[in-house]
Amino acid sequence: MEFKGVKDIAIYGTDCVVDISRGDKDCAEFISAREKYFEVALDDGTLTVRQKSRNIFYRLILHRIEFKLVLPKNFKGKLRFRNKNGGLYVSGGDFTEMELSTGNGKFEISNAACNSCRLKMQNGTVMFKNVSVGETVSIKCANGNIKAESVHATEFSISSTNAALSAIDVTAKKFECSTSNGAIDASGITADDLKLETSNGKICAAPLGARDDYRLSAETTHGAIIVDGVAYKKLADVAHLQKRLTAKTANGDIDIRFLTGSADGQ
Repeated sequence: MEFKGVKDIAIYGTDCVVDISRGDKDCAEFISAREKYFEVALDDGTLTVRQKSRNIFYRLILHRIEFKLVLPKNFKGKLRFRNKNGGLYVSGGDFTEMELSTGNGKFEISNAACNSCRLKMQNGTVMFKNVSVGETVSIKCANGNIKAESVHATEFSISSTNAALSAIDVTAKKFECSTSNGAIDASGITADDLKLETSNGKICAAPLGARDDYRLSAETTHGAIIVDGVAYKKLADVAHLQKRLTAKTANGDIDIRFLTGSADGQ
């Protein structure tokens, strides 16, 4: 099915898996081998895809239902995704806003751009890669790992429980990363305000810049604090510097290694 004049996308599902990509046409295209299980309609510029309810027999034999959505080549609108059990894969696309939530599934967002993004996941995993965000990003995942790589944003926060967090090549004015019962690995980070916090896990951080660029605060119980190979019991700088780095954990080590000469004036 093809639709012209699409300004925004809204998807409401129960157990669907969605693949979204950018096309080379002026219209949006809905593709599914199980088309009869969806209601698809365009109203006042909003393309709405709604999964129909299924009885227990069909849920058991069909499990999750997949469909593809190919966006118009010049699309720049809002994407809303509400799903109970399933996944969302976005490869390419330019959005004003992204509001995404699901459970017991997987999110993979890559090679995309947006003004703002809010993402929630329960009992699953999140991959956020090669994404440029003009304003804020908020990623929350309960009982699942989060990986962020090559992300640019003004403010960026990722949080989880009972899981590990990984952030590589992140650029933001403010970056917050928190979890429990899991480790944090933050490498190649450029941020004026960097906060890393966990419990029962190790923190490894490799921010861009020199040690003297940062007001550093590091605290742990039952663990070691190592900064550029030097051991400390506790760190709490009082100098008023442009940048700030806070690392806190319990029952884990903190290892911070500054990547000198890589910040390019940041």
